[in-house]
Amino acid sequence: MENIFIELEQRDIQSKKCERACLIEIQEQRDSPHQAQAHLDELNSLVRTMGIEPICSINVKLRQAHRATLIGTGKMQEIAELGEKVEADIFIFDYDLTPTQQRNLEEFYNQPVIDRQEVILDIFADRASTKEAMLQVALARMVYSLPRLTRAWTHLSRQRGGAKGNRGKGETQLETDRRLVQDRIAKLRKEIIKVSKTRDIQRKKRDQIPFPSVAIVGYTNAGKSSLLNLLTGADVLVEDKLFATLDPTSRKVKLPGGRDIIFTDTVGFVRKLPHLLVDAFMSTLEEAARSDLILNVVDGSSEEWESHMETTEQVLKELGAWEIPKILVVNKSDLMQTPWQSSIPLLQEKDSVLISAAKNKGIEELIQTIESYLNRSRQSYVIHLPTERWDLHGYVHRNATVEKEEFLDDHILIEAQLSSADAKRLEPFIVKNIQGASDK
Repeated sequence: MENIFIELEQRDIQSKKCERACLIEIQEQRDSPHQAQAHLDELNSLVRTMGIEPICSINVKLRQAHRATLIGTGKMQEIAELGEKVEADIFIFDYDLTPTQQRNLEEFYNQPVIDRQEVILDIFADRASTKEAMLQVALARMVYSLPRLTRAWTHLSRQRGGAKGNRGKGETQLETDRRLVQDRIAKLRKEIIKVSKTRDIQRKKRDQIPFPSVAIVGYTNAGKSSLLNLLTGADVLVEDKLFATLDPTSRKVKLPGGRDIIFTDTVGFVRKLPHLLVDAFMSTLEEAARSDLILNVVDGSSEEWESHMETTEQVLKELGAWEIPKILVVNKSDLMQTPWQSSIPLLQEKDSVLISAAKNKGIEELIQTIESYLNRSRQSYVIHLPTERWDLHGYVHRNATVEKEEFLDDHILIEAQLSSADAKRLEPFIVKNIQGASDK
């Protein structure tokens, strides 16, 4: 092994056993005190998910960013005194620090300093489980750490792609180190291309599955996995932690009307998602982009619901999935002080369902709404089935709305409403789209 990776293992924050964090919230001029507190609360949750205990916090109003240290010397000293008082062994900024700022702050505090990006990267590194996600996270951490090779403490040793216990190395000659890291980045990118080709093949196979798909999306910790468990009887991990789910989980369910559909849980969105992790999200978020319907789950009890919805909208637009039909699922209604429909006029114009996944309330109404949405996307077709294909005859009756059926000498004539997925499977036997498509 190259010396750089051995030394990085010895200098890693986890190797130093950091346990007591001092959190620094940077309140920009556009942020209200309420927003700053909400952002600090979210950072607190992220750090706990990371496995480190926040023991103190401070809010810093940022009027002008200092190129060298982000904040002024007065605030730096105030934070240092606070950290010394509570014996903090790591300082975590809710802000994207430049490599220079990070290095200078570490020299000033003589303790590790990390930013929001590094916290999220750390969580993903420990929680990713699929090969592609692990490779993407490893690549993201390498790219993030490359300009930070001269830091006193570094997370570059985490480039193991997700599994615990396999740390990286350290730094010797800077130019040699950078070349070694760049070589590993190139190697990871090649591996990702290979894995992506495999995923493309798997996706094509999934596209042949003749069932409508419903993706469950939303801000992290909104209750998506709890909802999936209720809808499907699955046993997906449910934790009161951010990013409890990183890899997509799909389950087939038969709706009361008799239709089979696929529900897919996706990774939660988050404010200021590091761009380095966007690709790592793609394998799970592509499920949303290719779905027939999206359940946009939002925590109705959170005062930051509006910001969370804006984040979700932004990510869906980046994925090209914003035009897919959506149902707004307002979860945790049992914890809401005021129902949304009466307190927020905007939501009266949206298709929304109030539920409580914890209390199993509103689920029947949600299922009815899902069926209604899927039925809207159906079109009427004329189908000629061979008389010996009773398997397809049963399939049509299970998954379509049959409007007319005649048993003729050489085929069965059926007029039925089909979803796009069902129409794809039955395409060889469709002779006409009643909505006006030309005859075959």
